[in-house]
Amino acid sequence: MSNATIQRAMIIGGGIGGLCAAIALRQIGIEVTVLEKAPVLGNVGAGLVLWPNAIRVLRQLGAAEAIINAGSAIDHGQIRTAAGKILSRSEPGELRQLLGEPTVAIHRADLHAILLSLLPAGVVRLGVSGFTVAPSQTGVTVNSAGGQTDRVDLLIGADGIHSQVRQQIFPAVKLRYGGYSAWRGVVNAPDTVAEGITTEMWGRGSRFGVVPIDARRVYWYATLNQPAGRDYSPVSQKALLQQHFAGWMRPVESLLEATPAEAILHHDIYDIAPLLCWSQGRITLLGDAVHPTTPNMGQGACMAIESAWVLARSIAAAPDVPTALAAYEQERQPRTAWITNQSWQIGRLGQLENGLGCRLRDAVLALTPASVVKTRLAKVTAYPDAPLFNQP
Repeated sequence: MSNATIQRAMIIGGGIGGLCAAIALRQIGIEVTVLEKAPVLGNVGAGLVLWPNAIRVLRQLGAAEAIINAGSAIDHGQIRTAAGKILSRSEPGELRQLLGEPTVAIHRADLHAILLSLLPAGVVRLGVSGFTVAPSQTGVTVNSAGGQTDRVDLLIGADGIHSQVRQQIFPAVKLRYGGYSAWRGVVNAPDTVAEGITTEMWGRGSRFGVVPIDARRVYWYATLNQPAGRDYSPVSQKALLQQHFAGWMRPVESLLEATPAEAILHHDIYDIAPLLCWSQGRITLLGDAVHPTTPNMGQGACMAIESAWVLARSIAAAPDVPTALAAYEQERQPRTAWITNQSWQIGRLGQLENGLGCRLRDAVLALTPASVVKTRLAKVTAYPDAPLFNQP
């Protein structure tokens, strides 16, 4: 049952977190509209990993089975040197026995399509590239580009790391550059990678990861230390990657060769130092708009999915909007801050350039007991630990 003071909500941003929030809010009887700046929703993005913490929420939202069928179950993970020496192993398959849900790699576009299919036509309004918000004690007026005006009881900013909503309510927040860029691609390469195994190779100031996302496609990503803001043509960035990763273990070179230059995605890596306040009046933030994390733990999308679930649960349980948003922040801020900080530190470790520092890092990784790796992984992925809205 919904909070009686919230009949209608608007979500800015139709990404993973925004769609999950829309599904969850509709489950508790709240009318939802989603504004998305993209004029069409297509086959964009690359791959991502959904750990058991996210799959548990997605099961409550009615999406888990479709996602598991569309993606690739990940049972084993490993970190290697560029030459191929194994430094560390993890066993996501063991988490399934412990937590009851698998770890699944999937193309972002496939995940997005599954979530979108759970919403009625008309809930997501496309091509809305600009808006202003006018909050009051009783609601929020949203004036969209093109002249549309909406009056809602709750506004949720789920519009990514460059959030316009965050900029309007917390204009002083600044992004934090991680010191490195990332490139990503998806190729048809079923014969190059063992099924169910993710591999990340660590070099000096660079890393390369390989993740099977279904029976025929492989998602790869690469990182390099460099100043922010560098721009590349498709041909030049592919040449840069091929030159830097030449001689790395299989299948690095073949994956880069197989990826069309124009299909390689490039982004500088940013996050935001953890914020204590996420809401202002009847406006709150969700996902990368408030707790973006570097990609070093594979938890960015998972955190957005968790936050959508907790926000809806908090609204369902609270007598009014301030109480609901306070409960949402109180539960989510410590966990997302911990993930953000842990991921930032892993990124600093993985991007080390100093030769001696890299050798010491690799030695420590190789000597870390498997039991310690398992305990750390379980701490990250064991949440949430309660059913949504007290459903069986």
